[in-house]
Amino acid sequence: MSSRNSRRRRNRNNQNSDLTSFAREHNQFASTSASTKSSRSNQVLSESRLATLIKDPKNAPQVALFSQQQKGVNGGYKRVIKYLSSLMTFDHTIFPAFNNPLEAVKNAESIKEEWSNMAIFVDRLNPKFNLPLITERILTNGVTYMYKIEDSAGISYQELPVGFCRVSYMEDGVYRYEVDVTKLSDATMYDYPAEIQKAYTDSKAGKKDKLAEGKFYQVSNKGTAFTIDADVLINAGLALPTLANALVDTVRVDNAKAGMESIDDLDNSKIVHSEIETNKDGRPVMDLPTVKAYHEAVKKALPEGSVAITNPFKTSVMSMNGTGRDGKFALLDKAIDQLYISTGVSAQLFADDNSSSQALERSIQVDSQWLYSSLLPLFTNYYNYELSQVSSKGVVWKAKFLPISHFDKYEANKVYKDQLTYGGSRLEYLASSGLSPLEVANMLSFEQQVLNIDEVMVAKQNSHTMSGNEASQKESNQDNPSPNEEEEAEAGRPPSENPSDTTVRIKDSE
Repeated sequence: MSSRNSRRRRNRNNQNSDLTSFAREHNQFASTSASTKSSRSNQVLSESRLATLIKDPKNAPQVALFSQQQKGVNGGYKRVIKYLSSLMTFDHTIFPAFNNPLEAVKNAESIKEEWSNMAIFVDRLNPKFNLPLITERILTNGVTYMYKIEDSAGISYQELPVGFCRVSYMEDGVYRYEVDVTKLSDATMYDYPAEIQKAYTDSKAGKKDKLAEGKFYQVSNKGTAFTIDADVLINAGLALPTLANALVDTVRVDNAKAGMESIDDLDNSKIVHSEIETNKDGRPVMDLPTVKAYHEAVKKALPEGSVAITNPFKTSVMSMNGTGRDGKFALLDKAIDQLYISTGVSAQLFADDNSSSQALERSIQVDSQWLYSSLLPLFTNYYNYELSQVSSKGVVWKAKFLPISHFDKYEANKVYKDQLTYGGSRLEYLASSGLSPLEVANMLSFEQQVLNIDEVMVAKQNSHTMSGNEASQKESNQDNPSPNEEEEAEAGRPPSENPSDTTVRIKDSE
């Protein structure tokens, strides 16, 4: 009797063990019975991480590197920087700063020769080519470190890495910088100017007495740092990118676009269900290894974005096409709008659907004024320093950049022209016309004194050049127009050159 009971207990234990093993195997299979086939992954820097970085100026090199990367992948961010850096014309002129202008008149010929030499030197600095590039680097990195390279052919600038340098001091309104020579190597040292190469080799030889903190070499006056961050010296010589706050919004745009990609995956996804046949007790009639083999075979044959499901249940497939699309589009639009708000630039410049030309004009004026007040004094100080280094006649020469943008250059030129009637500067008028000092010094003299161009280009007759009889006859013809001329004449007041805001809005609506 006892033996029979023992056998029954062993049978029950074996059955329980089989059930437990069966349940364990099928539970494990159930956890992996739905598989998606997709290779897409989104690696986007988190907003919180970037927001933390831009709070501390010591992270400026990291933020500058991210700014450079974003300019390469985020079209809105790049276009804002390109727009701001190319907005100004950088029209300029030079003039002497006399202690006694009356005494200077006695040396007019000598000063004229000196002015021509200064014009040649400024032309070698090539401001209309270099300054837009320097402006772009300032807006991208927050601060740019330039090294002037000069030879008989001209003057160019080499930019040093942001992570290697820091602003050290300001002299006469010009920033100077130091280079961390420990970040150079034997392989990279030849990419830098000769004086930095020497500082590196001296450092390796143990000669560190001229290095600040044992590693920072003070670059000569050939090196100039450009930044509009007034706190750069307070922040250990570092400056965050000018549009650092907008970088957080570029991350939001990237995340929103990544969300749009997930929407595409959702719209194109398919679910393929394979039902496992079971007996009356609900147990599969097919062994688990065979079920797994079928499941894997189906999964391999599915296109990317599809889902394979294998289970003993009836499964209903629901269409997910369009799910969440409206919300994702709205999120992307808001993220893009916020990017332009953070940069302070009108979205209308970049194909926005707002049609208010008046608001667009005001936005450009605000952008221009910000650049005039922040960048032009910075560049003027630098050019004044460079002029002071080449003057040989004891005359102090100054540079002047006119506050003109490409959007208002014709109106500005008209203002300078009108000022001539009140004794305004001819040099400023010629500069506003786009002429450099070298062009003024040589082109006008060449035209008048060599070509005698006034003898070749005779002015056409008009009311100012005609004789009295000719002018009277023309006025008579105007007072008595022919019938055809009367029909062709348009009625109404001619349009104003400076329409009111209301007129602009009405024309926009039309």
